Amino acid sequence: MLEHAVGPEPGSRELREWGALVPPGTQIPQVDGRHPLAHVRSSLARLRFVSLLRPVGPLPLIVIIALALPATISLAVSLGLGVAHSNAAAAPPRLGEGALETSSNWAGYVASHGRFTSVSASWTVPRVTGGLQPTEVAALWVGLDGRGTSTLEQIGTISGMLGGSPAYEVWFEVVPKAPEYVTLPIKPGDSITASVTTSGDGQFTLFIRNNTTRIAYSTLQPSPGAELVTAEVVAEAPATISGPAPLPDFGTVRFTNARANGRPIGTFTWDHLNMSSGTVPQADTSVLARDAGSFSVTWRHE
Repeated sequence: MLEHAVGPEPGSRELREWGALVPPGTQIPQVDGRHPLAHVRSSLARLRFVSLLRPVGPLPLIVIIALALPATISLAVSLGLGVAHSNAAAAPPRLGEGALETSSNWAGYVASHGRFTSVSASWTVPRVTGGLQPTEVAALWVGLDGRGTSTLEQIGTISGMLGGSPAYEVWFEVVPKAPEYVTLPIKPGDSITASVTTSGDGQFTLFIRNNTTRIAYSTLQPSPGAELVTAEVVAEAPATISGPAPLPDFGTVRFTNARANGRPIGTFTWDHLNMSSGTVPQADTSVLARDAGSFSVTWRHE
């Protein structure tokens, strides 16, 4: 099980050169004449992130995020892939029990105390602005497991500043394998729906759709050791071996229709996570809305 801090890994030299924690005033290599997106992917591929969840209470999690390059887009996968949709109800669903906790790099909701075979949510790709650091990253995703387990199946979007330039990408990861970037174009303001589903046979369908462009991507990935004990809808500041990366100003992100096993995520036992670096709040998570499946995450500090 991945616990506590890890030492330098093979990509640590590149990380120190390009690092996610570059001191103010550090010079960044000049962008060449290639298309800006090609530069973004080249930069991302050289970074290695370690995602570290440190809630107050349960076991911490270390997730290796080694940013890699692309898979292919599928244009015909938007139907029948297990994305859970809520139906209007006369009365709000009954809210489950929950607790407020603090994480070093997660903000959002984590459902537990059940066997989870699906999770899904929608959000709008946020426009980001940079702060003092030339490299700042915010990842928005849905996933199964990942809290107190050695496995995690997740898919989502990244909004970040790389070398001082904005970057918006789609990625997925099945821990302990390295993550992969997906050639599915996104831009600020695009509506996104993502899901992770399994029948419990060790095979997972990771799905994401740009509702604005109507382009979708799906991949079937094995994760035979998955315990299926949590479901997450999270905004994250990926962390390097030096600590959590700076968080770009993404304003407020609204997650809607957040569901696990086809039910609103708030109808399970849940943890409400706020992100904080020591005593400095970085991102706050709102209370669940009346539908028990909608909430907001608001940026506070990089």
